[in-house]
Amino acid sequence: MLISAAMLERHIEWLAKRFVFVSLDEIARHLEAGRPFGRPHAAITFDDGYSDVYYHAYPLLKRKGIPAAVFVVTDLIGTGRPQIFDRLYLILKLLQKQGLQLADSFSSALRENGFDAGPMERVRTSDEEPFKLMTIALNTFPQQQIDAALASLEARVPLPAGELDDMVPLTWEMIETMHQSGMTIGSHTASHCVLPSETLENAYAQLVSSKQTLETRLRTTVNHFAYPDGRFNPAVLQAVNSAGYRFAYGICQFRDRDFPLLSIPRKVLWERSCINMLGRFSPSIMNCQVQWLFDRKDQCEHDHFARKNGTFA
Repeated sequence: MLISAAMLERHIEWLAKRFVFVSLDEIARHLEAGRPFGRPHAAITFDDGYSDVYYHAYPLLKRKGIPAAVFVVTDLIGTGRPQIFDRLYLILKLLQKQGLQLADSFSSALRENGFDAGPMERVRTSDEEPFKLMTIALNTFPQQQIDAALASLEARVPLPAGELDDMVPLTWEMIETMHQSGMTIGSHTASHCVLPSETLENAYAQLVSSKQTLETRLRTTVNHFAYPDGRFNPAVLQAVNSAGYRFAYGICQFRDRDFPLLSIPRKVLWERSCINMLGRFSPSIMNCQVQWLFDRKDQCEHDHFARKNGTFA
């Protein structure tokens, strides 16, 4: 949803002239051994497990003979249910169109289900916007509370029929087809919960459940994990390690000293990330993005140091 097939192909064509495309396993083996590549190498990954990867990205990659990895949300596979954040964002947009206060509406839905709405009640007026409020909710409340509040809001403001049809998840048949053709299938938790917002027990259960589900269905060991929204902290890193993952990936440059292989940086590219002022693809801007020149290492918006009380395993 963040990039067209045409722009993805432009990115791939630029990268192919400067990098060797390899599988995520090969990248991981070099990192694990501390063995540098002789020339620049790259691996392509997709998060969330939307079916558009199968319909648009997979044929392109297969035609070009390029390996890739897909991180999937196991509880949604084959259900046709959209991600919780897609539902929440759409509901907030609908509430905004009706002229309702978003933070007040969400707070009311939380209280209706018996949850503390304090953090949402303290939201600033400047954050009274669907995307900002969605982000605050996802990073503040456990997913169970968000889901209950969302159900209450959907009862008041039903989602339009077909509004989220383009956001359905992959089916097992799609995943098995891609896996059999050589694509790496990794975990993105069972329900796409933001792990630092959960209790450690629930975070660990999500990690184990997703890994076991994929390994049982695909009959292979699942070593790779991607953090939902790129968010993790020391306690979450330990949970990922205890769950048996060997490699895990964020979306920023932060690298944990104790778990460097469980905090591997990735660069996110989207439709207009490499566009010049004329609206055209810019090789120069693409180069800046790939070299992280627009990103300061010490200015990640995520707090990777916060700790939460709790136990796991």
